[in-house]
Amino acid sequence: MTLVTRFLNINGVPYTRTQYPLGNAFALTIHKTQSLGLDNIAIALDSSIFGAGQAYTGLSRAKEMSGVHISHLDSSAFIVDQNAVKEYERLQEVWQHNEVRFGR
Repeated sequence: MTLVTRFLNINGVPYTRTQYPLGNAFALTIHKTQSLGLDNIAIALDSSIFGAGQAYTGLSRAKEMSGVHISHLDSSAFIVDQNAVKEYERLQEVWQHNEVRFGR
């Protein structure tokens, strides 16, 4: 697809007409993309992300990282569930305790 510009002269008045190539595009919310595998995604990781795990869910819809386009990146998009952090820390302690106990 290429940009096409035509130069015209009608009744002594110069005109230009530019034709822009258009393609179909579709937008979905992160919730609507759950369980989908998409070839290409464009995602804004900014303050519009409002729930824990949404950034992960949005990014993980792409089949390959080469198909991901991040239009905005803000650390506020990465919201962590504090209960999940506490559970991770608890499991880390259990693992360390068992590693010492069983000599692994």
